[in-house]
Amino acid sequence: MGVAVPNSNTLRMDQDPQLAVSQDLQRALLTAEFVTKGTNSEQDDGDNDLFELDPQIFDRWVPLLRQTIDESQLNTVVDDLYGSIDDHFENLEVQILQDTQLNNNLVTSINEIQKVQGIIDGSLQNDIHSLQKQVRSSTLQLVSKKQILIDNIKTSSKIKESSILIQKVLQIMELFNRCRELIEENDFFKALQTMETFETIYLQDFKQYNFEFLTEIYTSIPTLKSQIKDESINLIKNSLNYNLEKSFGVIGDKYYNVYETQILQDWLKTKQAMKLHSYKFNSPVEISLRDASRLDPLQLQNFCQLHEFHDSILIFQSLGEMNFFIDEFRKEYEFRKSKLVHPLFLKDFSTVSHSDGNTDLFAEKLNLPFFKEYILKILGFLVYDKELHRSTDYVLSNNSFNSTDVFWTSIMNKLYPYLITMVKNTLINENLLTAFKDFLGVLIAILENLKLNVELLYKVQVETFNQYCDLLVFQFEKEFTNLLQDDDFMPLSITDKTLYHKILKICWLTDHGSDANPSNDSQFSATFPFSPLYPMTCTLVKKTYTSLHSFISVFYKHDISHLNLILVKAIDSIFDKVVNLNIKSKLDTTSREEIAQILVNLDYFVIATKEFSLILTRENLTNNPDVEIRLSSIKKLIETRKEAETKLINLIDSKVIDLMEFIEFDWNTIDIRDEPDMTIVDIAQFLEMMFTSTLAIIPSNIKMLLIFREFDVITRRFLEKLLNETPNRISPQSVQNFETDMLYLEKTISKIFPNDVSSVPSSPSIPLTPTDIPSTAGNRSSVQVGNNIKSLLSTFTDLKQHIGLMKVNHWEEYKDNDIRLKKYSRVKPEVAQSLLAKLQPPSSEQSNLISDEGSSADSRGNSRFAKLFSRS
Repeated sequence: MGVAVPNSNTLRMDQDPQLAVSQDLQRALLTAEFVTKGTNSEQDDGDNDLFELDPQIFDRWVPLLRQTIDESQLNTVVDDLYGSIDDHFENLEVQILQDTQLNNNLVTSINEIQKVQGIIDGSLQNDIHSLQKQVRSSTLQLVSKKQILIDNIKTSSKIKESSILIQKVLQIMELFNRCRELIEENDFFKALQTMETFETIYLQDFKQYNFEFLTEIYTSIPTLKSQIKDESINLIKNSLNYNLEKSFGVIGDKYYNVYETQILQDWLKTKQAMKLHSYKFNSPVEISLRDASRLDPLQLQNFCQLHEFHDSILIFQSLGEMNFFIDEFRKEYEFRKSKLVHPLFLKDFSTVSHSDGNTDLFAEKLNLPFFKEYILKILGFLVYDKELHRSTDYVLSNNSFNSTDVFWTSIMNKLYPYLITMVKNTLINENLLTAFKDFLGVLIAILENLKLNVELLYKVQVETFNQYCDLLVFQFEKEFTNLLQDDDFMPLSITDKTLYHKILKICWLTDHGSDANPSNDSQFSATFPFSPLYPMTCTLVKKTYTSLHSFISVFYKHDISHLNLILVKAIDSIFDKVVNLNIKSKLDTTSREEIAQILVNLDYFVIATKEFSLILTRENLTNNPDVEIRLSSIKKLIETRKEAETKLINLIDSKVIDLMEFIEFDWNTIDIRDEPDMTIVDIAQFLEMMFTSTLAIIPSNIKMLLIFREFDVITRRFLEKLLNETPNRISPQSVQNFETDMLYLEKTISKIFPNDVSSVPSSPSIPLTPTDIPSTAGNRSSVQVGNNIKSLLSTFTDLKQHIGLMKVNHWEEYKDNDIRLKKYSRVKPEVAQSLLAKLQPPSSEQSNLISDEGSSADSRGNSRFAKLFSRS
């Protein structure tokens, strides 16, 4: 049936937007049309009808109701609907009553409603009863299921707890197994960390559980820690033993090879190219020019690793037992060091190595190959030790930053006397000393770069140079002795022009240029004043000096003043202890020719020594221009030269005196000789030969000294004979004969110094000597010759005045002061009176006496001539 819907205009309109939904819903409800529908239910009457809402109408309500609910306006809309019903249906009752159709419909509707209400009440009761049953059944089921749920929750919780516990048990078992594996793999620090994790988990989660197997595992932790400690220390011992046997020697060899074959060779090339001759290897200049990449192969990790030390330190620090670890390490380290330095004994305070108290094993083994192998292994250990302490922050050395240097110093204190002994007694040749010097030079450079003390080792190196100097001096002495024995003690004659210039280049000659001028003939010829000994010695000295200078040119860079002193001492020893003493030993000869040549050679050796002093000053190792060096051997050579001069003078004096011993004058003869006595001729010829031939090579000043000396000795000796060895009566004829002899001797002077300068042979026949002045020999002036002759003639003045007075035989003339001062100024009055008295005619008795004395004098003269001939 349909329901009348009021006019929409009768609805109350409001401007409030909340009323929009309510109005739309009211309009939808009021315009809905209901239809009746019969039911087919068996319980219902056939006349009963049901109201049914059109689905399309319902679809119109749904969005409105949903919007109302969404906007929380349902209560408001319901209130509005009630209000709307009252408003819209207020007059509907009167209308219904007036409308019969409608009243009928209402009556019918009421009946229908009552039926519907009955149906609804019955259905509701049945539904409620059924619902109660269902609720009761559901409640029972719910309680049962809830109990089951509660039991399941408890079981699940226990299962979860058990699962977690099992996982932790598995974890702790896995940790324990991993700990055992790490111990077997020698990864002890990780094993300790794993063990600490295991211990933490056990104490936190399993201490309250009585798991016997976990308890056993937990109680084994101290044993495992003890095993880790023991194995860590054993690992370090094994590492030290391996490095001792293999790595240390390899490290030392590698360091030496890199420095010797690469860094040193690079420096020698750079030094030559850049002319850095005064700079030494490992000096700041060399280090600044060094290729740093050369040192890359020397990193310690290229030879051995230190992981076991780092792990052990972490292990014992974690265990809080670092003191124990350091003590154990120190014991093992000291043992390894003692084994490394064997057969030396570091704990022994003596300076030698004894294994049984009697035998010095180290001294027996010590030679250059053994020392190289020995010290390179120690070098490898020093590199290892230094890096070990540095990388472990000096924990193992109790924060001692110089432990490596202390060990090295103790080694060197032991080695030093052995090395000094080896240098002196074992390295007996030049090659061994040079090889040892080169090895020490590279070794010292490495140690210096490692910041280790090299003072004692450098002293050994200096001693090596000292021994090298002694060896070269000894070798020089052997060669010089042979040269001296083979020398002919004759001026050196050269016919080879190349050899001539070579000698000029090698020898130190006079300041006036060449000492020998070659002839201009097509056949080359030159003569030097010195013997072959001098140029050979000059060559030998230069060779020795070059070797000595080369020996210290690369490595020696400390205590340069001392090295320079050693070098100077060696050169001084060559000239003094070798040249001077050996030449001095030759002065025992009685050969005037040899003495003369030795004298000339000594002059040149003095020049050579002076020149070498200048070389040493100019090339001194300190590079100090203020240093002035003068070899003490100069003075020694000059003293030997003076001794040679004295020796030569004594030989000539001895010969002259021997000749004069055989002279016997016949002071009572009545015969006048036109020729000098044979003995006088011998003396004159001896002097002429001596000074023009034998002594021609000696320095002119010495030769002049000898000439003046000999003529002075001769004239004094003859004057002494005239004054003291004549008989009481002498004949005037004997005085004339005596004058003839003295005049002959006087003429010898002109033969020694001829007036014609052009007749003097020129060089190289008469070469210069170092003490000659430029005007000597071939350049000697006639003025000088004349002066020399005048000086020598003056030696006969005394003798000539005495002879002149005796020839005049006039006392009155002597009394005249003017005449005496002019002619007899050197004749003393008592001597004049004695000589004139001897010229008085003798009595018969005196004549017989004189005759006897004359015959006896003749017999003495004959015997002396016999002695002379027997000597000759």
